[in-house]
Amino acid sequence: MSARSCHCPRCGGSVDEQARRCGYCDAAVATVRCAGCFHMSSADAAYCAGCGRELGLEPIAEDDALRCPDCKEVFSAFRAPHGVLRDCGRCGGQFVEQALLRDLLERREVYGVAAPRHEARPVPLDGRVRYVPCPVCGQMMNRKNFAGASGVIVDVCRKHGIWFDQGELPRVLAFAESGGLARARRRQVDELARVRRDAAATTLASATVGTMTAPSSRSGLELAVADLLDFVLELTQSR
Repeated sequence: MSARSCHCPRCGGSVDEQARRCGYCDAAVATVRCAGCFHMSSADAAYCAGCGRELGLEPIAEDDALRCPDCKEVFSAFRAPHGVLRDCGRCGGQFVEQALLRDLLERREVYGVAAPRHEARPVPLDGRVRYVPCPVCGQMMNRKNFAGASGVIVDVCRKHGIWFDQGELPRVLAFAESGGLARARRRQVDELARVRRDAAATTLASATVGTMTAPSSRSGLELAVADLLDFVLELTQSR
């Protein structure tokens, strides 16, 4: 998803369509929130710049006690049936609970099957290494390439949620809509099958030459499976 440019309503300066504030005068430029994906779009937009749905009634924010791990602003919290999305009004970062993210991904996958679009072009990985703490527990989160192939590096707290920098959640949702998660699942299944075949061949060869040793507390197959079951990809599995 490549962002288009628009103009600041205060100073007229050119700004990125997904920017929250003008880089010249600091005025708010994205002021309309989508009720489907919670993305912010410009006031004159008819459709969400994040997910493409028609903009209508906006979700209502709740007061929140947590702060953005980047700019320390107090979050706005948006509650949905499956969880809470916390949004920073200054930097555009979003902290999403796992159950809500799963629901957003599933709905976008279904939409992608019903109304397929061209596959989203891959975006080069951001080479910068930057760790941020979880807004809930304060522990440093793990960085993951979402689903192993999306090109979106997210920050994951297994217990409390996933942190998306500005514009990353729409890119992940577009990845799901274009079939990216389905392809990641197929790769996972193929890799697990290969690991099992290799483990079975090794066991057979050891038995043939009589050199089998006592199994360790955790076999290579178990370790490989554990590595393959990446937490972010687990979120995309059916409930």
